[in-house]
Amino acid sequence: MQSIFDLCVPRDEVLKGELREDIFAARLKDVMDGTADPVYQDPSTFFENTFPTSGLKTLLHDALGRLGGDAAGKNAIVRLETAFGGGKTHNLIALYHVASGKTPAASVAALLGKSAKLPKPGALVVAGVVGSDLDPTIGMDHAADKLKTYTLWGELAYQLGGRAGYALAKESEELKAAPGTGLFETLVGDKPALIMIDEIARHLRAALAVPTATKRSTLADQTIAFLMSLLEFAASKEHCLVVLTLAGPTDAFANETAMLRQKLAEAQSVVSRQERVLTPTDESEISAIVTHRLFKSVNRDGAQAVFDTYARYYAGVMDKNADLPQRCTRAEYTKEMGAAYPFHPELLTTLSLKTSTIPNFNQTRGALRLLAWTMRALWQKRPADTWLIHPHHLDLAQAQIAEDLTSRLDRPKFKSVIESDIVSPLLGTSAKAQDVDQALIASGKPPYAQCLATTIFLHSLTQGSASGVDPADLMLAVLEPNASGGGDDPAVVARALERLYDQAWFLEYDGHHYRFKTEPSLNKIIADETALIAATKAKAEIETRIKQIWKRGYFKPVYFPVEPADVDDDADLPKLVLMQFEAVKIGAGDIEPPALVRRIYEYKGAMDSFRTYQNNIIFLVADADQVDNMVGVARRYLAIGRIVGDAERMSEFNDEQKKALKKMGEAAELDVRIAITKTYRYLYYPSPDAGKSNSFLRRETLPAQEQGDVEKDQSNVVLRVLRALKKVQTADDEILPAAYVKSKAWDQNQASMTTEDLRQAFARKIGLRMLLEVNQLRKTIQNGVQTGVWI
Repeated sequence: MQSIFDLCVPRDEVLKGELREDIFAARLKDVMDGTADPVYQDPSTFFENTFPTSGLKTLLHDALGRLGGDAAGKNAIVRLETAFGGGKTHNLIALYHVASGKTPAASVAALLGKSAKLPKPGALVVAGVVGSDLDPTIGMDHAADKLKTYTLWGELAYQLGGRAGYALAKESEELKAAPGTGLFETLVGDKPALIMIDEIARHLRAALAVPTATKRSTLADQTIAFLMSLLEFAASKEHCLVVLTLAGPTDAFANETAMLRQKLAEAQSVVSRQERVLTPTDESEISAIVTHRLFKSVNRDGAQAVFDTYARYYAGVMDKNADLPQRCTRAEYTKEMGAAYPFHPELLTTLSLKTSTIPNFNQTRGALRLLAWTMRALWQKRPADTWLIHPHHLDLAQAQIAEDLTSRLDRPKFKSVIESDIVSPLLGTSAKAQDVDQALIASGKPPYAQCLATTIFLHSLTQGSASGVDPADLMLAVLEPNASGGGDDPAVVARALERLYDQAWFLEYDGHHYRFKTEPSLNKIIADETALIAATKAKAEIETRIKQIWKRGYFKPVYFPVEPADVDDDADLPKLVLMQFEAVKIGAGDIEPPALVRRIYEYKGAMDSFRTYQNNIIFLVADADQVDNMVGVARRYLAIGRIVGDAERMSEFNDEQKKALKKMGEAAELDVRIAITKTYRYLYYPSPDAGKSNSFLRRETLPAQEQGDVEKDQSNVVLRVLRALKKVQTADDEILPAAYVKSKAWDQNQASMTTEDLRQAFARKIGLRMLLEVNQLRKTIQNGVQTGVWI
C-alpha cells in the first residue's frame, strides 16, 4: 500500500504556495479587460486547469449552437444557478474564451469534441457585466473614452457600441429609466451576440437605495424591467444568447435574488419556452474539480490497494462492535473513496454539504483555497502512513487555514476555540487537545485528541440543526488503517474523545452530536469557578475526607500528628498514622522514611523517651508528585458543589446542563476519593530487613486504584498489602507455630512469660507479625501446650 506522496503529484503552484487568494477569486471583467492572472487569462492554461463538468459541456454546446445557428441552440436564455463559488463565474469565463475565437480547438476537445466548430475572432458580439462592478453613485470609469457608466443598460450599451453606443443610452441612464428593446435593435440587430450578466443581485441591493428621476420607483425596479426587455429581445432573435447567473437562496444576496427570480417567473410567458436552467457544478463533480485543479497527476489505479485496505479495516473494526456508520462497509463507499481520492470522502462531503453553506466560503472556490494550504503543509511534513487526506489533516496551527475557517467565514470567535481547545499558537503553552495527546504521543500513538477536535471543529462552523457531528461519523473520519493489516484501535480513540470532552472548554455533546460552541462549555464555567476556590478550603476538605476514608477497624487511625506525643505507645489496636500531606511528602525515589516519621516511630510522649511498642505502628505518607493534583481535584469538586448549590445560578442552565452538572458533581466526589488514595500510596511498616539506617522501617507502594476499584474503607487496602507481606496475623491466616513464636517473642535468657506479656511482645518485637486477631494467639498457646514448647 502506497502513500499519497507516492501516488499523487501536486501542481507546482500548490507546493510553492503560489495559489494566491486573488487567483481563486475569478473575475469575468478582468478576463474581458485582459488583466486577469494567466491561469484565467490564457485560454490554454485556463482549460488545462478546468475540469470538464457536465454543466460546462452543456453550456458550451448550447451556446455555440445558438450563436452559430445550430439546431442544438434553441435556448435564447441560459440561467446558471448555484451557491457562490459553485462555478458560475468560471463557466462564464470559459464561454467568453470560446466566444472570443482565441481558444485553440485542442484546448476544448475534452469539452466539445475534436470536430467542434469554434467561432473565429470577431465573429460574435460579446458583452459581459458583473453586478458587483456596477456602482450607481460613483460609476464605472472608462478612461479611454472619458466617460462613466452608472447602470446595467449604460454599461452594456458601451460594451456593445462604444462611445456611440453609450450615447444612445445616456438619457435613459441619467433618468434611471429602463430603455426598451429598441436600444438592442440598434446596437445588436440580427448579429450573433453573447451577453453575460454575472451576480446582478449584488447590484440590485445598492440600486434599491437609488430613486429614479421621477421618484416613483428605484433603480432596482428599473434594472429588473430592463432585464425583462433584454430577455424579450434575445428570445426574438435567432443568434442572440443571454447568460444570467443567480445565486442560491441561502447566499448573501438572497432577498434580491428571490425578487429577480419572482420577476422571471412573472415573465414566464415571454421567456420560459426559450430558457434553460443549468447547474454549473454538480455535487458529485466537486471532488474531480478539486483534484484536477490541485494535482498534476493522481494514480487511482495504484491507490486501489488503499481503498481495499480501508474497506477491510472498516469491516474488521465493525465486527468488533466499533461505532461506525453502516455505509462504510458497503461497496458504494469504496467507490466513493476512489472518486474522492486522494481525499477521504468525509472531508469532501463535509466541505461540500456543510461548510459550503456558509456564504463566505464560496463552495468550490473555498474548498480549493483551503485544500491547497492543507496539501502544501502535508507535502512539507510528509507524515508517514498518510494514505488519504482526512479532515484532521487540516492543520489549524497553520495561520492561513485557521483564518480561512474563522475570520474569512465571519466566525472570528472560533479563533478562541482553536487556541483554547485544539492547538495553541503560543510557544510553551498547549491547548486542551494537545494536553490529552501528550500521553498518546509518548506511547507512540497519533495525536487522536487533536484529530478528533479538528474534525469536530470543521462540522461546527455551520449553524443550526446541521451543526455538529454524529459520534459514528466522527470515528469514520478519524480512524485509519496501517500497512500491516491493523490500524487505529477504536477503543483508544474513544477514550481520547472522552478525555477531550472532559477537558475542553468549548466542546459540547447533546447526546447526538459533538460540536464546538463559541460560548464556554460547562467545563469552562467550572474551571472559572474553580479558580475562585481557595487552596486552603480545598485542603480542609481533603483532611475531612481522609478521616472518612481510613476508618477504625483492624487499625486505629491517627490523623496528622506533628510530634511523638500525638501517637499513643501501647499494645492495643495497631496505629495507622496518616501524615499530613503538606508537612510530610516524598517522591518515588525517596526510600528512606521522612524525618518526622522516624521521630514518631522511635520516640513517645512529650519527653521523647524511646517508643516501646514499635511493631504496633505503621505510616501512610503522601506522594509529592500527586499532592497538587489532589488539591486541584478537591477545588474542582467544591466549585461544582458551589454551582449546583446555588438555585439562582442553576436557573440559568437548561435541563440537559442541569443534569450534566449534577452528574459531574457525583463524578467529582468520587474523583476526590480517587485522588486521595492515589496520593497516599507510600506505606512504611516495621521490618528487620529495612536496616538500622532506615530505622527498621520498610517502604511499600500501595497498588493504584481506578474509579471502579476504590473501597469506601481504605484500611482494607492496607490490610491486604500487609497480609501479602506476611506482616499481619488475621483470623483467616494459619496459626503461627509455638516454637516460632517462642524464638521470636522471648527475650534472651527469659524463663517464663504470661499470656499478656506474649500478646504485648507482638506489639514490641518487629520480627513478629502484627497481631490483629487475639484468638490466633490462643491457638498458638494451645499448640505450644500440645507440643511441649512452653515446658
